[in-house]
Amino acid sequence: MSAVEVRKAVSSALLNGDEWPPSLPEFVSLGQSIEIDFDEAFKRMIRGKPQGDIEYWATQEVGFECRRYLTQERARSRYRQALKKYSDKAKSGSLPIRNLMQIADKSNLVPVEKLDRPDPAQFNQNSVFARIAALGKKA
Repeated sequence: MSAVEVRKAVSSALLNGDEWPPSLPEFVSLGQSIEIDFDEAFKRMIRGKPQGDIEYWATQEVGFECRRYLTQERARSRYRQALKKYSDKAKSGSLPIRNLMQIADKSNLVPVEKLDRPDPAQFNQNSVFARIAALGKKA
């Protein structure tokens, strides 16, 4: 653990109001955590202008609900949970891709109405093909 990570872990433990001193695994995870200023992120979420992928996905998940229906303290709580969820996903490398483009549909399916139907007269009169073509002519 570097000195920067130790400094970050101490400041985040003091700011979050967690129990002091944290256990060693908690302290290490605090030092390796992705630094997001929650108050600024919350303001950006309210304005609808997230910064970065973590804030974007957290805003997509709870932004509308936080802006429209929840009280400020409940909205802050929900948004903090969403930020934590997506920062954990970013650490593990499973954050969804942003601005994923949809591939154009290149299928060659022709509607049934536009299909050419064979003429029953081109087949032998008693053949199965003539009977099937006659059924297709009725449809």
